[in-house]
Amino acid sequence: MHIFSQAVLAALSFVSTQAVHQQSDIYYHEKPVLGPSMWHFSADGVTIYAPNGDVLKEHPKKMTCRPYMTRSGVMSEDCYYYAWASDGHKYVWAASFAGDHHVEAFDIDTGDYAGYINTCSTPIDMEYHPARREMYVRCAQSTDTHPGEIDVFSSANLSSDIPMIKFGDTVRPYGRLAVHSAMGPYAYSLAYDQSYITELDLSSKLAAATYEIPDAFGGYDTTYSPVNNHLYFRARVCCSCGVDADVESCGYGAKQVLVKTGPSKSTVEQDGVCGSGCEGSVADTIGVYEFDTINKKFVTNHNIKSGTGFGADPVSSPDGKWILLLPNDGGQYVRVLKAGGNGSSSTLVTDIKVNFEGGTPGKTVVSDFAFIQQSDRDILVLGASSDNHVVLIDLRSNQTNMDMVKLDLAPGVSESTGGSSRKLEWAVGTDYVWVDGGESMEQYIIKIPDGISSAKVDRTLGAVTAGNMLYVNNYERLRSADAMLSVSRSASATSGTGTSTSTQQQMETTSDGVGMAAVVIGSVGLVTALGAIAYTFSKSSSSSPSAGAGGQEQFRDDLEAKSLGSKDVA
Repeated sequence: MHIFSQAVLAALSFVSTQAVHQQSDIYYHEKPVLGPSMWHFSADGVTIYAPNGDVLKEHPKKMTCRPYMTRSGVMSEDCYYYAWASDGHKYVWAASFAGDHHVEAFDIDTGDYAGYINTCSTPIDMEYHPARREMYVRCAQSTDTHPGEIDVFSSANLSSDIPMIKFGDTVRPYGRLAVHSAMGPYAYSLAYDQSYITELDLSSKLAAATYEIPDAFGGYDTTYSPVNNHLYFRARVCCSCGVDADVESCGYGAKQVLVKTGPSKSTVEQDGVCGSGCEGSVADTIGVYEFDTINKKFVTNHNIKSGTGFGADPVSSPDGKWILLLPNDGGQYVRVLKAGGNGSSSTLVTDIKVNFEGGTPGKTVVSDFAFIQQSDRDILVLGASSDNHVVLIDLRSNQTNMDMVKLDLAPGVSESTGGSSRKLEWAVGTDYVWVDGGESMEQYIIKIPDGISSAKVDRTLGAVTAGNMLYVNNYERLRSADAMLSVSRSASATSGTGTSTSTQQQMETTSDGVGMAAVVIGSVGLVTALGAIAYTFSKSSSSSPSAGAGGQEQFRDDLEAKSLGSKDVA
């Protein structure tokens, strides 16, 4: 007993002498954790919400965006975010066009603004590679100070200088990037004016190979499925322009181009345009290419429902099972494909008749989407800027005629509140889908407690500047808490079979009082820490709306999809 008392006193003395040093680390010990949250990027700055719409933190534009001169020669204080992404464990990243083009980083737990890093010109796409712990930023053009079109940032060190990737054979290779952990050390880039796919070696930071795109001028919007390791991207083509041509408008002026598709196809150059000006035209016959990234072969191409138009933008579900074609058909349909085996063509499931109103024939009307993927439901939500309705589809219903309902976001309002592009985002693991109304400066929070018929507008936020949303959670922290909680439960079960007796015998025979006290207090600290972590995450999950959709266990099941949002998978 005397030895144990001495040990406790010695340990307490040790703790008190170390307390002064811990003050310097108080940030890590006491920093508040936001937990699951919806981040909103707009001209006014960054606002962080709880999934139910309560404000958690704000970064006004005067804190995050410096005044800059616009192209029109006018000074502006507005933020100008164009791309955003979460790495799922440390930072939330946002690419900004405001002033010198740069990338901003925010602490994923606290929402604190960590700083910014200058980057290449016009950062339009961001993709994170979790195995490498690197964020890849796709720019439209290199600069004198940033000699490459793809910049690379490490989540381990914001100040690290990683070589950029340069692949541009053209002056401004505006395009998109596909990065995924299933691709290993490779990534793929498309450019609107390059008729090939560029394979990037992420280790050497070099363009490793190129693959010619048949009959195309370039490629643009792209998505990837880990189910079959296939890349899907929209082909950009050339078309004739003018009277009785593929398109009437010649845009900035006709050039002599080689039209390889559609009714004006010819081996002789003719007046025409290439790229976005041909989207939805009769020359847009390729639609979407499907490319096998393992065997480096084109599998097939997909277009939209016959008789409704030409061309589409491909997007995929977080798990890669579903591939959607958002068509240039004025808002009539959405085509659903299902990914198959590697090397095999994705199969056509159905064409969903969404019938969005107010769209222009030949144009893409569906502006955004959100997938709700949980063990007990698989729901697709679609929105359009031209219509105040959102469409909800039950993907587990009859696949030839899927169940669908429409939900009016603003009953009694005749004009669309969507603005230039209506955005959607699911708060993963909850019952909530956020939909913006940029024209009316509103945010609609839809609650879907069960199937699609249970959907309703649960809350409307006012005075919200049009912007873009990203659902954020620290999945690494949550997984660590789960692992430690599992260890704690195993230890508790073991202690009921004799461990406590063994510990008591050690205490009675140990002569090193200070060492024994360290063991005792360390064990108590471990149990306390495990309990605190478990409590913190159970509290954050139960206080969030996820409890209504299956609760904590359901939320943990959803993490197996490695989702970083309702659209992204790492």
